[in-house]
Amino acid sequence: MPNWDKLRDDFPVTRKYSYLANAAIGPIPVTVYNEAVRFYHDIMYHSEHLWSDWVVKIQDTKDQYAKFIGADSGKDIAFTHSTSEGMNIVAHMLSKQGSVISNELEFPSSNLPWLNVNPNNVLFVKASNNNKILLEDILKMISHNGHAKTLVTSHIQYSTGFKQDLTALGEIAKKNRLVLVVNATQSLGASHFSVKDYGVDFVVGTGHKWLLSSFGIGAIYIRRKYLEDLAFQPLFFGQSGQRKKESYRNNMKVDMSKDATKFEVGTPHFQSIFALNAALKYLSRIGILNIERRLLKLTDYLIEKLRSLGLEILSPVENRKYRSQIVLFKPIRNPVNLVGELERKHKIVLSARGNGIRVSPHFYNNEDDIDKLVKVLKKL
Repeated sequence: MPNWDKLRDDFPVTRKYSYLANAAIGPIPVTVYNEAVRFYHDIMYHSEHLWSDWVVKIQDTKDQYAKFIGADSGKDIAFTHSTSEGMNIVAHMLSKQGSVISNELEFPSSNLPWLNVNPNNVLFVKASNNNKILLEDILKMISHNGHAKTLVTSHIQYSTGFKQDLTALGEIAKKNRLVLVVNATQSLGASHFSVKDYGVDFVVGTGHKWLLSSFGIGAIYIRRKYLEDLAFQPLFFGQSGQRKKESYRNNMKVDMSKDATKFEVGTPHFQSIFALNAALKYLSRIGILNIERRLLKLTDYLIEKLRSLGLEILSPVENRKYRSQIVLFKPIRNPVNLVGELERKHKIVLSARGNGIRVSPHFYNNEDDIDKLVKVLKKL
């Protein structure tokens, strides 16, 4: 079992704050900071001399990422700058195939790319029963819309923390011949995730939340059959996507690679990719199942304390299969004002979402962070 107190020392943010807003921005550990600094040191002293080493490290990062999400190969991974960029790539690939089913709990990055391509092509499942997107409601939407070809969902919803049953949803998608697209932004680094276990076709995500890496780095997973299908080609294209990208002689003919690199455009964002490399290795050493258990234990404690104050929990916590590391509660005061006061006066960092306050601890947090929050809430 990991030494959680020792791991907490890796996060200097804990010396000043009770930081409970990891669903917004995840503070980076020292090891990730050191990796980013090392890149700037290398480019200052060596510049292009290390280019070949950097290229090797990029592929290593893709291999690490593929392993982290249960994919077969790093060749199925393309780096993006954000979740939004990844979802735009998928939306332009799939929107013409048929109707798209999403839901009303999604973060804008999940829905807006599809609406931008065709606003009349997207169907939204309504939330019910305490902020859940139920499988039976998804099935009803599928049965009522015979032209649906794509199913879009987050694994864990950003606002309420609702965790979708991706195993069951993957079976539904397969049975109904739907392409399953998953936004894993709020689960990667906090919860077990496997494209093989869930039967996922496309995955998009970013690195600056639970993955503890940096801004400006995201990734997209594309199932191999879509990479090999000539019907699914990139909307934008450049030298990065050429089969022989190291050669610049062929500037008058597209010779597209057969892996996910064909969706990458421009010079790689090296520093953020290397930060992600360090973060993936750091998280893998701890073990994602250990992290998931740790977060459920912390949020069990949080829920008990919030209920002791008589506060309403807006997240679906009555059934553990819907539980995640995100807990939304309804304060008596205005959420935005209260969040601001908690940070200014008490160094407690949270997020206001809708009519509630979102608490999102990571594994480096502890019961003392939660006790401090509860103590202040009780006074207020």
